[in-house]
Amino acid sequence: MRFMGLDVGTTTICGLLLDASTGRILDISSVPNAFRLPGVQPDEALQDPDGILGAAADLLAGLSGTGEPLAGIGVTGQMHGILYVDAGGSPVSPLYTWQDGRGGRERADGGTYASFLSGELGSPVSTGFGFVTHYWNVENGAVPPDAAAFCTAADFVAMRLAGASRPVTDGSNAASIGCFALDTLRFRTDAAARLGVSPSLFPRVALDYPSLGTGPGGAPVFTAVGDNQASFLGAAAERSRSVHVNIGTGSQISAYLEAFAPVPGMDLRPFPWGGYLCVGAGLCGGRAYALLHDFFEKTVRLFTAGAEGAAYAVMNAVDREILPAGAGVVVDARFQGTRSDPSGRGSITNLSPENFTPEHLIVGLREGMAAELMTSYERLPPELRARTDTLVGSGNGIRLNPGLRKAFERTFHMSMKVPAHTEEAAFGAALLAGVAAGVLPDLRAAGALIRYEGK
Repeated sequence: MRFMGLDVGTTTICGLLLDASTGRILDISSVPNAFRLPGVQPDEALQDPDGILGAAADLLAGLSGTGEPLAGIGVTGQMHGILYVDAGGSPVSPLYTWQDGRGGRERADGGTYASFLSGELGSPVSTGFGFVTHYWNVENGAVPPDAAAFCTAADFVAMRLAGASRPVTDGSNAASIGCFALDTLRFRTDAAARLGVSPSLFPRVALDYPSLGTGPGGAPVFTAVGDNQASFLGAAAERSRSVHVNIGTGSQISAYLEAFAPVPGMDLRPFPWGGYLCVGAGLCGGRAYALLHDFFEKTVRLFTAGAEGAAYAVMNAVDREILPAGAGVVVDARFQGTRSDPSGRGSITNLSPENFTPEHLIVGLREGMAAELMTSYERLPPELRARTDTLVGSGNGIRLNPGLRKAFERTFHMSMKVPAHTEEAAFGAALLAGVAAGVLPDLRAAGALIRYEGK
């Protein structure tokens, strides 16, 4: 049977068609998310919900094609951000994405909206979290008067594809909004009311991934899942034994916990049908490698009067094994700080006459990127680390950079498996649809469909 997975990303919208009997991708397509809207202030990050929905619907129509009908549609996408819809499910606001900065604006007391809410809620919420954005809108009279609910971008697309009018969210997306109790998996309506925020606009939380209605061709559309969870679903064949590293613009390391157990310094995120992902996120991640690329490109322009080449190809070809033995350059790749200390900065140390070379800097940066996520891995409970024997890698930072992959393998003392398919989040959404439809008996059976490079 065929299932579709849709990933409503911040920069790209992707769809794929999956054969649930073999795990083979029958078709795949993506388009740029070119629906950015201008903001009133420079810190605003807005997108057009109708444009996103139209692109998703076009992908669905193009991929459905002919032959066997679709058995289900799974949706995932960018988390944290929200948009408002009216009683009929139509958008009455732009999508305020996870990059929106109004929560970082100062309140009259001198603190930011995000820091104020973190203190009031007793748990950290960041600028860009939907509840922080909503609270700013409430405080500043910016909630649309005809708003009946708010939801994430993926919730909106799933609702509209299904022909529904009221958004439904799952634990992963709800937690990303904020003001959500991770132990009971419910919005904290009492805390919202105490802050002067009516709970009436919260979307309904459904943890069993029901069908929201039927999409084109009569295929059921299921509740959307967050892109972090979908990527883990689409990359880690055995979730209880795997640690998943994703290197894109940012970086993340994720491991599965069966039960609620907070881990200091790590995010805990609800996982479909029980359990949690324990997540460490690097604010810079793959952007650190891009910064070094840009540095080299600027250096070339500076010394060669405008001539420049493909710096990434040169950088990626540098192999640690060809460098002279001895102490290397030590790079702390946290150039944008961390979630707990955004003011922190990266560093380059241990320089000597022997290692002050571009090659050593490239290798040192790769190892610094791996070391940053190793710090998060070491925070995991000992019993979880003891059962972990599989390092799974995804994202272009891993796929296009064999040297970075080797750096992670050396740092984690495990060989890395990379899925044979790309677009892990869309693949994971399709697997979730297969389980929700009852075609795949459970997530273990879904994971058995994942194949890795070289296998």
